[in-house]
Amino acid sequence: MMGDGLGILESRRANLMGKKARLLILECTSEPKERMSEGRLLWELMRILGFERSARIREIKSRNSFLGELEETVEPYLHISAHGDFDPTKGTWIDIRCRGKVYSSDLRGLWQNKRRSKIPRLVVLSACETGHVDMVRAFSDAGCQYCVAPLHETLWEDAAVFSTMFYKLLIGEGRSPWVSFKNTISGISKAIPRLSGAWNFYQLGEKVLLNRL
Repeated sequence: MMGDGLGILESRRANLMGKKARLLILECTSEPKERMSEGRLLWELMRILGFERSARIREIKSRNSFLGELEETVEPYLHISAHGDFDPTKGTWIDIRCRGKVYSSDLRGLWQNKRRSKIPRLVVLSACETGHVDMVRAFSDAGCQYCVAPLHETLWEDAAVFSTMFYKLLIGEGRSPWVSFKNTISGISKAIPRLSGAWNFYQLGEKVLLNRL
């Protein structure tokens, strides 16, 4: 029985490896300076699980390169690993390696010339305080159906644990974005009841409550 299970697992991995990339990781932090990289950790996880052909990573070094990669992405899932912050007067922004900030207002017009089939279905903002309504709705207004982001400050290791479980379910198990999120929060809450960040799931710019049937 164990041998049969391993055979099924290897077959599933082989099928996934033959598919086109489904996840784009935009790594916006500075690994040499910070000595850590959530985006690279996520990429390594995908490689270890045998899903390297279902994902690709891009190192972001400037504000313009970030906006360019956003515009050109064709993957259905987009993961942004960065620092973020929120100010009641300025709104929410994403930091690009201390070389610039991308505010929610900078995303106006994003993907306006793309066919809907080429716009990411899901954007994961792995950056502190990016779950505020202005940033989430900027992606929603651009055509993205789902968004996952923390409302408060999140520790690097907590973001890494969250992403690991979420993408294992989403890409490794083929679950939907909502089921992947719900099961991730449920599983982590038992092991790490004080997970930082207050991660939320949004559909069409509106927060989806965890008690939704």
